[in-house]
Amino acid sequence: MKLGRWQGITLFLVTVTLAGAGAGARGAFGGRYDDDEPQGRRRARNVIFFVGDGMGVSTVTATRIFSVGVAGQLVVDQFPYTALSKTYSADSITPDSAPTMTAMMSGVNTNQSVIGLDKSTEPNDFNHDGDGQAPWTLLEEAKARGMKVGVVSTARITHATPAATFAHINQRDNENAIALQALRSDATYNRRLERGIDVLMGGGRQFFVPTTVVDEEGGAGSRTDGRDLRAEFATAGYTYVWDQAGFDALTPASLPVLGLFERGHMEYEVDRPTDLGGEPGIAEMTTKSIRLLERATRRGSDGYFLMVEGGRIDHAHHEGNAYRALTDAEAFDEAIGAAAQIVDLRETLIIVSADHSHVFNIAGYPLRPLQELPYKIQSSVPEYADTGTHGHGLLDLVYDVNQSTGHVSESTDRDGIPYTVLGYLNGPGYRGTPRQDPRTDVTPGRNGEIPSGPWHQTYFQEAAVPLGSETHAGEDVAIYAIGPGSERVHGTVKNAQIYHVMKRALGLR
Repeated sequence: MKLGRWQGITLFLVTVTLAGAGAGARGAFGGRYDDDEPQGRRRARNVIFFVGDGMGVSTVTATRIFSVGVAGQLVVDQFPYTALSKTYSADSITPDSAPTMTAMMSGVNTNQSVIGLDKSTEPNDFNHDGDGQAPWTLLEEAKARGMKVGVVSTARITHATPAATFAHINQRDNENAIALQALRSDATYNRRLERGIDVLMGGGRQFFVPTTVVDEEGGAGSRTDGRDLRAEFATAGYTYVWDQAGFDALTPASLPVLGLFERGHMEYEVDRPTDLGGEPGIAEMTTKSIRLLERATRRGSDGYFLMVEGGRIDHAHHEGNAYRALTDAEAFDEAIGAAAQIVDLRETLIIVSADHSHVFNIAGYPLRPLQELPYKIQSSVPEYADTGTHGHGLLDLVYDVNQSTGHVSESTDRDGIPYTVLGYLNGPGYRGTPRQDPRTDVTPGRNGEIPSGPWHQTYFQEAAVPLGSETHAGEDVAIYAIGPGSERVHGTVKNAQIYHVMKRALGLR
């Protein structure tokens, strides 16, 4: 892990207090932020919407501890306006990403697996009564007003969250069809996109390549229609890039851009250095997209809308691998900070939220690492001294202090077996009975590797219920906001309210 990675950024961010910053003062995020004029009177020229897929409150808390310690601050912790978002879909208590992103992008609550269609639409139209209405998404409305638009994701670009910005379909899994809705020359093209999405970056190359073709990194395509959409997008005027070199070479003259950096989802943050062709991180994609869109808007269009998804936070949780969930959430927060430092916060609204949570939590009464304690302990088990190197004690056993003797030892279950700070209600980390000591557990982790303990990158945190894939959770998630219109983010609201905040900030009707 990258201990100390955030220390310098955090110290810089907190040097200026957001509330009460003087007119024209530079805000804590490097961009300009004027709090003299009531924000409700200002209109946003640009909106950047960050979606941490699966980034529930427990994930934010765990990322904070992992990155900067329990008393530290992430970038999102320093945003001046927050709220709670209710994530239920029209047909389910606990949602998937299709209906939640549809709600956040169009203000319309819909059903599981449905993208960009109202709640009269069943997944796969199983009642055979036809699809419902297709509400306009904020990206489509922005495009209709002449704004530039971008979609960035570390997941497949045709996956539910990014797809809900531009597609309308009754089954999120039909990613071959979703790809065509962004292609201007196709008969199923979404005409509301007018001349097309200006920046489209992420993974998912397989849905642009036919099954008979091997892509740039040796992966097979998934298209059964024989079409190579890479070439078709190029014919439609797009600059197509697939690796770090191509990404680095992008300039405003390259617009519109299609970047497909993986056959499937992009690499987890910790795995990017081993990628065959090299691929940009989420912070790089965010800042590059902002600069491309901003430069384009100076040539006459009216601002930009950009959606950035940290998609692999969700996937790591499904795997039961907290390490990758937290390192991807850390990278996502870094991308938010990078954006906030380069935009003008007097004219750019930044909203951060999640589509849903996960059954992931912080358990027991874990003691903070030895170096963080406000008192001297009398003695401890040897392992406790190492907790500071294990994500500020987060990726470790639960340790507690005996308040009579001052001795620190591991907390145990009723059978005397230690347990970890992090865990899942369900998922692939189920061990069965009897439980095993996490320090000597030989249960294979990610890629079949035997981890050296709960701090190891491949470790599957223990799960109470055996499932092949851990599930989402139904509790509320957080919303964070800064910039014009951010004062409208408050209270406990349905996730569809995010759409209305962004739309009103841009003055869209």
